[in-house]
Amino acid sequence: MKLGLFSHHISKEFAKFAVVGIINTLIHMFVLFVLVNYFSIWYIFSSFLAFLAAVTNSFVLNTIWTFKRDITNKTTLRYGQFFSVSLIAALLNLLFLYIFTEFFGLWYMYSQFISIVLTLMINFLGNKFWTYKQ
Repeated sequence: MKLGLFSHHISKEFAKFAVVGIINTLIHMFVLFVLVNYFSIWYIFSSFLAFLAAVTNSFVLNTIWTFKRDITNKTTLRYGQFFSVSLIAALLNLLFLYIFTEFFGLWYMYSQFISIVLTLMINFLGNKFWTYKQ
């Protein structure tokens, strides 16, 4: 029975993490679109800037809501860990973005969405078992 409760708890956290991810995806996609279309910044660099815009929002929402931690406790350490996990996921995201856009000919916005979905699990597991480990 304990394993079932553990699985339910992980599933609930993952669902919340995914909701936060949707919010951050919208932030990421909006910033990406604006930078590329209104400021003519290269889509790869724009995507990285969009990542930076979304990561702090992600940290705050996941700390308070998803993993239910005190935002004022170990903030610098946790943010550093969160940022590290997010940076690894972002670098993989950029690789996927480039591959899907340049080699498969997808529109950069479609490529970005697919890349975010692919890196979701890396982000969740890294943060669950390192950043927010109890």
